[in-house]
Amino acid sequence: MAADDPDFAYQLQTLAEATVSPDRRLSDTDRTRLSAAKRTVDQNYYELDEYIDGDLATNPIFLCHQSNRQEEAFEVLRLLHNYLSSLYSFNETVRVLFNRQTASQYTLTQGDFTPASGGTTKSYYGRKLGFLRGLRTDFQHGGFSCLSFEKAGELGAFGGYHIVFDEPAFLQESGLNEPSRFLRDSNGQEQRHPLCYLGQFQQDTLQAFYDDTVAWFEDV
Repeated sequence: MAADDPDFAYQLQTLAEATVSPDRRLSDTDRTRLSAAKRTVDQNYYELDEYIDGDLATNPIFLCHQSNRQEEAFEVLRLLHNYLSSLYSFNETVRVLFNRQTASQYTLTQGDFTPASGGTTKSYYGRKLGFLRGLRTDFQHGGFSCLSFEKAGELGAFGGYHIVFDEPAFLQESGLNEPSRFLRDSNGQEQRHPLCYLGQFQQDTLQAFYDDTVAWFEDV
C-alpha cells in the first residue's frame, strides 16, 4: 500500500508529514531489530489465532467447556494483551529507527502514529491503529473493562463465545483521557467484534505498512 496522501510516496512520510528519506541504509543489526519486532507481532497473532476456534478476521468464536469459561476467557484476554503490547513495541521500533536514520529536523513521536494521539488523519494505518491503541490503553488503566463475552451458542457442556466491545463502558469506565478519540476513525459495527477488527488489521493493514516501511528504509 502506498501513502494515502498523494504528496508522499511512503506511509512513513505521511506520518511525518514530510517528504523525508533516510540518510543511510539500516545496519544489519537494525534490520534484524525491525524484522524481529514484526515477527513478535506475527507470533502473538498466531498464538491468538490458534486459541480461537473461528477465523479471527471473519468469525472469531472460541469454544470452551462452560465450567472453565472464566479461565479460558482470561487466556483469550492475555493473548490479546500480548498482541497489542507487541504491536505497540513494533511501532516504537519503527519510530526509533526512523529518527535515527533521518536528519534531526525530522522526528516521529509516539503520538504521531495515530490521529487518536495527535497524529495526522491522512494516514490509513494510523486511523486503523487508533481503536487498537485504545484497547491497549484501556487494559493499562482498567484491564479491558470494555470487553465482555457473549454466548453465540452451545453444544452439550460446551459453549461458543464472541468477545464484544462495550462502547458505553469504554467511554464511562475506562478512566482514559477523552476516550472517544480512540473511536473516531472506526464505526460501531467494526468495533463490536475487536478480534475480527484485529484479524483484518494484521492481515491487511499491518502487513502493507511493514512492507512499505522496509521499502522506505531501503530508498537511499
